[in-house]
Amino acid sequence: MSSIRVRIFLPCSLGLFLLSAGGILNQCINATTPLDAIAISRDGPKVSISFNGTLQWTDAVTGPWKDAVNKTSPFTEESTDSQRFYRSLDTGSIFSSASVVELTLTAPFQRNFNLAFAGSPDGIFPPVRVKPYFDGILSLGTNELPVSLRVRGNSSLQECPFPKLKFKVAKERRLGTSFFDASEIKIGTHCAEGGRGNIGRLREEAATYREALAYEVMELLGFVGPRVRRARIEYHDTTPIDFTSEVGWRLTRSAMLIDDVDVLAERLGGHALTDAELAALTDPKFDPQLASDLQFLHALLGNWDYGINVENRGVWNTDVISFQDGVLLPVAGDFDLSSWVTAVVRISAPRDYLPELPEVDRQVRYELELIKKRVSDIQFAASRTRFISKQAALQSQINTSFVDAEGRTNALLHTTAFFEALALISR
Repeated sequence: MSSIRVRIFLPCSLGLFLLSAGGILNQCINATTPLDAIAISRDGPKVSISFNGTLQWTDAVTGPWKDAVNKTSPFTEESTDSQRFYRSLDTGSIFSSASVVELTLTAPFQRNFNLAFAGSPDGIFPPVRVKPYFDGILSLGTNELPVSLRVRGNSSLQECPFPKLKFKVAKERRLGTSFFDASEIKIGTHCAEGGRGNIGRLREEAATYREALAYEVMELLGFVGPRVRRARIEYHDTTPIDFTSEVGWRLTRSAMLIDDVDVLAERLGGHALTDAELAALTDPKFDPQLASDLQFLHALLGNWDYGINVENRGVWNTDVISFQDGVLLPVAGDFDLSSWVTAVVRISAPRDYLPELPEVDRQVRYELELIKKRVSDIQFAASRTRFISKQAALQSQINTSFVDAEGRTNALLHTTAFFEALALISR
């Protein structure tokens, strides 16, 4: 179960108090008080909050509680006459550790891979891909959980005989387990047993941890995004023998667990737009600065398979969370076709554009120059500042990340090329 330590700050005259299950204790909390998950201290009119785990806030102690987006510990707030409550969740969630989690999934995988025509390229007459939910068992340590699984993906189904997956755990089943706050989880799988797909995916298990690093970079840069965790999954196929001859297999491969966008949206107090709603999104009016920042992120990752309605080109491979006040928040994801993962650059720059440069340098320079033309000078400068401020931390994260040696070298190559191009363009 989750362990929750809650501290509340009220107007300065009322002091800082610890909220326990029994109510508010009659003592003022100061900087020397022993702390577990969260600490609050005052410096004149400002309040400094340090925390571990997930920080949440609310305007009423009864809730609803919302995640404090883009807040890193410690951060400072100006105290006001209005009250605000904070708590930190030290959760024990499946996503609360950076270690590689080992689990087993048992289900009729091959039957459902075949129904989705996984690995079959689209031709003149594309196959009808069927992706129903199917029952399975998830084993984690000594615990077994019934789960509902489903094949997912669109273009990836054309080149991945072992496709991406997602699974759901019923509420009554996940209480008291490490899945208590993760009703639905996506799995980034190894796609195939080697080589590259016809669209360009790296069909090796190394791709999963490279993509996990991309999500971690996104988090480091302060973007709202899903939680991720590296995994080693042992798959047991239970497809009936009369369905196909290639059944009953067992294999263990690297994978990546990813928060489903519906879970992320719920934590933030909004709701995720459905595929139909995304398709109907013609003028989303995303925050212009955030749109600029996201373009910087995709340029850093060498990701071309996305859309955030720049120049009215639509929204794809971008989740959107809607809030009650009408704000639409774009959330980047699906980086498996980026050169950060594949190590193969998709060149969109003209042939005569800086042909003397290496491919990564040439493409990122071209992308950043396009962004500079699309956005205002103020937005470009603000995006530049956001990324420059994290340059050292980003390089350190790559150097210490759990990723294959080639993937690390490739990520550092992208990072160096990005910041060198950014310095040249900003002159």
